[in-house]
Amino acid sequence: MVTLLAGFQAHHRSDRAFFAAFIAACWLGVLFGFFPASGARIMGRADYVAPIVLHIHAASFVGWLALLTTQILLVRKHRVDLHMKLGMAGFLLVPVMAYTGLAAELYSQRFYIERDESGLDFFILPLFYTVAFPAFALSALIFARRDSTVHKRLILMATSIIVGAAYARWWGAGLQRAFGDDFWGMLANSFAGTNLILAAAVAYDAVTRGRPHRVYLYGIPIILLGQLFCSWVYHADWWIPISRALIELRLPLSY
Repeated sequence: MVTLLAGFQAHHRSDRAFFAAFIAACWLGVLFGFFPASGARIMGRADYVAPIVLHIHAASFVGWLALLTTQILLVRKHRVDLHMKLGMAGFLLVPVMAYTGLAAELYSQRFYIERDESGLDFFILPLFYTVAFPAFALSALIFARRDSTVHKRLILMATSIIVGAAYARWWGAGLQRAFGDDFWGMLANSFAGTNLILAAAVAYDAVTRGRPHRVYLYGIPIILLGQLFCSWVYHADWWIPISRALIELRLPLSY
């Protein structure tokens, strides 16, 4: 396995600690972002009965984080062979997560817009996650055997995108009160978690290698442009009828 970025140090003695901190931050976001709603559902206090697709999505999401946690532990135990085999199998979760996330959101949106159509603008966010997460995750698969430095950073970017949704559940309301919900405020209350993780990743490379990895210089601007696009669409009047039409799509498992 070779690195595609000449002169970039593939390994640093602090890498294990950094990626352990990264996965801990992911679990923290999920714990405070998604578990309160999950607990309410378990206690029978949810707004609607969860469809099977929501259970599948939740299981696959937790499975992805559990897989990443296991992968980090395997590297620490020098079981790179098992790490690579399990990683290849784990990528089967990517299309499951993307499809069930979209189908579950369609179900949820149809439930809520029957009562209040003010949330139609929000639907651009799950569409963004549905496109961006698999794009980065499957790109990581391409580099799994070619370049470990690219592979692990693509995994970090992919995971930060979906974990950002958990942080938005946790911090979003407070950030919205602080910064509003205009073009820039929406970026803060929707993407703060993702962007803090990405900023930490870039800073870590700069401190330990003297510069960020080139894959960040390509990948992070793409993510940021996607976020800007989301906020533009979110505030566009023309998006509302399109969102309403998309939500009425009857995909398998979405109704």
